[in-house]
Amino acid sequence: MIADLHLHTNESDGTWNPDRLVAKAAEHNLAVIAITDHDTTAGVEEAVQAAPAELKVIPGVELSCGGANVESVHMLGLWIDVDSSSLQEQLELMRTSRIRRMEEILHRLRKMGIALSFEEVAKYAHKDVISRSHVASALVDRGVVNSKAEAFQAYIGETAPAYVPRLKFRPETAIELILAAGGVPVLAHPGLLESLHILPRLVDAGLVGMEVVHPSHSPEQTESYLKLAQEWNLLPSGGSDCHGPGGKDELFIGRYTIPLAWVEALSEARW
Repeated sequence: MIADLHLHTNESDGTWNPDRLVAKAAEHNLAVIAITDHDTTAGVEEAVQAAPAELKVIPGVELSCGGANVESVHMLGLWIDVDSSSLQEQLELMRTSRIRRMEEILHRLRKMGIALSFEEVAKYAHKDVISRSHVASALVDRGVVNSKAEAFQAYIGETAPAYVPRLKFRPETAIELILAAGGVPVLAHPGLLESLHILPRLVDAGLVGMEVVHPSHSPEQTESYLKLAQEWNLLPSGGSDCHGPGGKDELFIGRYTIPLAWVEALSEARW
């Protein structure tokens, strides 16, 4: 019995709709999954309704964090109340800021001679969240680049000319919002951070878990993060971070899983 607590749908930057995602999870014999779209909970209810009886769907979210003297950090919220007013108010603020950011990205691309319209990009976004991944899809469709990876490298990645930073939660604020929504805050993919100097701050703010299993982690890193979690009294978690076929990464669903004992320990931390 295995679980995957980090999955994305087309409600953010995934390519599978919630129905298709839960069907794929069942195909891979997963017993528990978490829907953790970026800064939106729009896909959770559909996934819960579509899931077969043998598959449990945990409502979740992945909050984008940053701020002064803080590198980009992602915080997973598991078992959240998707109707939490405090959480939804902040997610609406993030959605609005993404639109403003997208307008500026398109302005910069136009100055480079690439005249993409907002509508061309928005057609790749299902509902709430419009992202650089959708710009990348539009650039591929236009023939400007051959792949989404090339789009990020040449135009919209963090060191590229059309990159625009966006509004992010302070990590402590993200943890506070998740806890207020009845959820369990888990630090996502620590292996993608330059360092873990922020970890003591996160623990003091109420961090409960750390993602140990992730496609970006080598076996040595997985073992190291498991030990680190134990040292800081954090619960281990993990998943595939799957974005579906044609997504930003390789298709990892079914390949990066965690035991149900980890899921049960995380669930019990809610009380």
